[in-house]
Amino acid sequence: MKTTLAAVTALLIAVSPAAAQTNAPAAPMSFMDKQSTSEVLGTDFIGTPVTTKDGQPIGKISNLVFDQEGRIELAVIGIGGFLGIGEKEVAVPFDALKSETVNDKNVFIVDATKDQLKAAPAYQTLNAQAFKERMADWRVKAQQSWADIKARASKAYDEAKQRVEEGRQPKPAQ
Repeated sequence: MKTTLAAVTALLIAVSPAAAQTNAPAAPMSFMDKQSTSEVLGTDFIGTPVTTKDGQPIGKISNLVFDQEGRIELAVIGIGGFLGIGEKEVAVPFDALKSETVNDKNVFIVDATKDQLKAAPAYQTLNAQAFKERMADWRVKAQQSWADIKARASKAYDEAKQRVEEGRQPKPAQ
């Protein structure tokens, strides 16, 4: 198993765009020293409880999905499970959430029932989907590679066996 993981990791690193190096100079980095009053942090949302309109707890915000302009498009809500085990993640449009303060705590309220959210499809990140696709592609390539190696080894074995049967010395390995 460790060998397989090492091989998969090496393959993914070798074919990743990050493995390509460029000689372009880096642009100068600018740094900020503090948060402005108009800015919010992702951690202000992550972990915030989500309830139904009638106050029934549903889950917590587990992630945010941004569009190309940097706006929050979806809120991913972890529902069900216990301490994150058996939890299902569903995504709702961010503008479907209403922020309120309940008992001096921030909560998000969604206009959906617990049953509707439980019946919703589990949200799959592109990373998970892309990983599955890369793994399927890798398996096909690995099977072909092993088939090629097996064919070459079989051919070399048959040639060596034939030479031995004919009384000739085997050819040195190349």
